[in-house]
Amino acid sequence: MVEDSNGNTGTMVRKYAGRNRTGINGFDLALDGGFLPGSTILVIGSATSGIDLFARQFWEVNPEHRQFFMLDGYLQDNMIHARSMTTTEIFANAGDGGIIIDSLSSLIMREGIEPVLTGVVSCREGIQASLDNAFFTLYEDLHAPYNEILLIRLCDVVIHLHEDNQGNEIIRTLNVKKMTGIQPPSRLLPYIIGAKGIELSTTSRVV
Repeated sequence: MVEDSNGNTGTMVRKYAGRNRTGINGFDLALDGGFLPGSTILVIGSATSGIDLFARQFWEVNPEHRQFFMLDGYLQDNMIHARSMTTTEIFANAGDGGIIIDSLSSLIMREGIEPVLTGVVSCREGIQASLDNAFFTLYEDLHAPYNEILLIRLCDVVIHLHEDNQGNEIIRTLNVKKMTGIQPPSRLLPYIIGAKGIELSTTSRVV
């Protein structure tokens, strides 16, 4: 592991050999550096849990090498407007780097689960060759449980962003449910949503 300044006084970015940064402050450390290159990542949560922010933050780590196909939200510069694209077209245009799709839910609701499953499988060879990742978002409690199971089985990493109300406080936790090839964290990771996006909470909490 090495540390380099990211240009901001007093701020250091840890760089781990052989890992791809997640884009979330504190999460790389919890994963001993980030995601394994070549892995497929599925992030599940509600529309307000921050799954869209997670996708954007992961993209912003290396936007030149990752294609972001946006179906559900506002476009930023260099994102691809994918609302009128079919599932087959999206995965066929994934290129030689990483791929981000926000969200698979829109594709499933429009075309069914089979084209999406085929696309997830088809992109694996490309991301393994490029040493990058495929990153997908999925809305919870929207699809048939069996379809969710099929996606979970196919993806290497499965992360659930959970939010709950306790009194007048919103409690958000990140749960790494599956992580092929890496020992996942053994506890829930509290996180907050701030002006700059998601970051792990530095406040200890029993969850």
